[in-house]
Amino acid sequence: MENEAPKKESIGEVLKKYKAATAGGENKAVGINLPKPPVFNPQEFEKTMNKETDPDLMTSYEVIKLPSKGMFYSHRISEVSVEYMTSKDEDLLTTPSLIENGTVLDILLKRKIKTPGITVDELLAGDRNAIILFLRTSSYGADYSVQVTDPRSGIPFKDSVNLLQLKYKEPQELPDEYGHFTVDIPMRKKTITFRLLTSGEDMTIYKKSEAIKEAYNEEFSQYSTMKLKAHVVAVNEKTDRSYIDKFVDAMPALDAMTIRRKIIDVSPDVNMAYEFMTKDGYKFTANLTIGIDFFFPGT
Repeated sequence: MENEAPKKESIGEVLKKYKAATAGGENKAVGINLPKPPVFNPQEFEKTMNKETDPDLMTSYEVIKLPSKGMFYSHRISEVSVEYMTSKDEDLLTTPSLIENGTVLDILLKRKIKTPGITVDELLAGDRNAIILFLRTSSYGADYSVQVTDPRSGIPFKDSVNLLQLKYKEPQELPDEYGHFTVDIPMRKKTITFRLLTSGEDMTIYKKSEAIKEAYNEEFSQYSTMKLKAHVVAVNEKTDRSYIDKFVDAMPALDAMTIRRKIIDVSPDVNMAYEFMTKDGYKFTANLTIGIDFFFPGT
C-alpha cells in the first residue's frame, strides 16, 4: 500500500549494522550519527586560561595584623586576610536602610574578612577598628578631612589627617590565662576583676540601653553603666552577677572612672589620638572617631 509506514528496524538489527560498519577499525556506522570528538585548539585554550587567571578580573586581599595579637580569642588568630573594597561595596555603604539601623559597617566587614573562623561580632573593638582603617586607606587614600574644635575658644575649624600616621597602641598590661585583668579601686578599697567586651557585646548593650530609655521614657541612657557591669566579672572574690550589678550601681564615680581608665589602658586598639595645629600655631591632641562618614568624609 502507498500509505504503508516504513518498517522500523529492531535494536538488534541496528547493532548488527553498527558492528559491521566499525569492523576493522573503521568509524562509520550505518544509520547512526556519532558526535565528532572536539578538536583541541591551543590558541582558544590559552585564551581561556588567561581569562581565568587575569589578575584584573580577580579581587585581591591583604593580610592585616590584629592589635590584640589573637591573645583574647580561643582560636588565637593574630592576623586576618581582608579583601580590598570594590564598587559593589560602595553600593553597600550608600544603602540608606543599613546606615539607618547601624549595621552597614558590620556587613561590610563580613563581606571583606576572608579568614575562616573569624566572626565579626566576636572581634574586639580595637581589632575591628584596625580592619576598618585598612579598608578606608586602601580604598580612598590616607588623607581624611575632619572638623575639630579649638579647645581654647570652642571654635571649630577644618583640618586634614594623614591616617597612615596612626599606629597600634601597645597595651599597658597582658591578661591572665582567662583573659581577665584586675584593678584596685580607691574609694571602696576593693579589687575588681574585669574582661574586655567584643564589638558584638558592646552593640547588644547599646541597643538594650536605648530600648530601656524609650520604653520607660527616660531622659538619659544607662549605656555607660550597663557596659561597666558587663566588664566586671568579680568584686574581690565575689562573682555573683546580682551582687556585681548592685555594687556597680552604688559605686562612687571615682571608682568607676578608675576602672574605665584601666580598661582603656589594657585594650588593644589603634591609637586614634592625633595632633592638630591651629592657624596661630597652637598644638593640641584630639581623638578621631570611626563611623560611616569615615568612608565618605566629604558628605
